[in-house]
This record gives sequence, C-alpha cells and structure tokens, in this order.
Amino acid sequence: MSQLKLVRLDGRHMMHFERLMGGRDFAGCYCAVWTGFGPDWEARCKERPKENLAATEARVRAGDHLGYLLMRDDDGAFVGWVAAGPKANYPYLKERPGSRLGGSPEGVWAIACLAMGFAHRGRGYSAEAVRLAIVEAKAAGATKLEAYPLEPGPVGSEYRGSKALYEKAGFTAAEGEPSGEVHALRMELILA
Repeated sequence: MSQLKLVRLDGRHMMHFERLMGGRDFAGCYCAVWTGFGPDWEARCKERPKENLAATEARVRAGDHLGYLLMRDDDGAFVGWVAAGPKANYPYLKERPGSRLGGSPEGVWAIACLAMGFAHRGRGYSAEAVRLAIVEAKAAGATKLEAYPLEPGPVGSEYRGSKALYEKAGFTAAEGEPSGEVHALRMELILA
C-alpha cells in the first residue's frame, strides 16, 4: 500500500477538496452538513451543491479547522477526506443522534466524516485515515477522540466509518441511541 498522509484543508487545497467531494460519490454535501444543516439541506445538496462548497470554503478561509485531505505520497493523489478536528468545530454534532450524547467539552476531537473516493475504496485507506487522525488529535493535545458510526450500517452511511473499523483502532462504544431504523453510536478513544 502507498504511504498516506493527512493534509489539513486550507485555502490552497480547496480545489482538491472540490474535485474529490464534488463527484457522484458524495451527493453535494461538501461536508457542510456538520456546520449548516437547515431545513433546505436535501434540496441544497441536490439542486445547489455549490452553496455547500461556498459555506465550507468560507469557514476554511476564516481559519476554521474542518479536517484533512488524505493524500498518497507516491503520486500526490488526493484519495479521501477526513472531517476530524475539535468537536466544537462541527456544531450540528450537538443535535445528531449518537454524537449529541457526549457534549462538546474542550479537548475532545471528533471524526465527523470519513469519505474515500469511489476509485480508492477497498484498499485499507479508511483504517489508515483513522490512525492518522489519532496521531493528529494527540499532537494537538486532544484528550479524547470520538466517532459516530451507525449500526447496522445502511447504504450511504459509510461516510461515518463502521463500528468494526473504529474498534480495530482502539475505540470503545461509549453509548448510543435509536435513529430511525438504526442505532447511532458514540465511540471514543481516550488519548490522555
């Protein structure tokens, strides 16, 4: 497997983010869901996805830490996206089943989204992205890292990662709650 690294999303990398997240794989979200859901969310994704991109870009250019692009070292290809950073940077997590259970105390980081480009799936990149997110969270002084998989994982929920993926990385299930036909988990990894 190629060596992978995380590249923090900033203004210089917005075109790579747009190219990766703008395809058919991610339905126009541009990871704006965690910061600006609203009643028109589904219509915005389907009919006006550039509004989501603009919202994410505005936050990035304002200096907000929203996550990382996953890059292969050997060819410089951006193969995935990891929305990982301080939990407080993802306001909608306070309302979503599973993630709302833990609050947003200082020092807690979250993996809100884990998205691999379609052509890059099935190569173990998600596991490496989680490992690298753990390294970044520790380096930033986080005391805990949370993730929010759904059980059973319905089609379309892969962007959260699976319970098994996080368990292999050392996370434990802290709590959960019903969310429609699934159970939304809050998993955690104590870092300090």
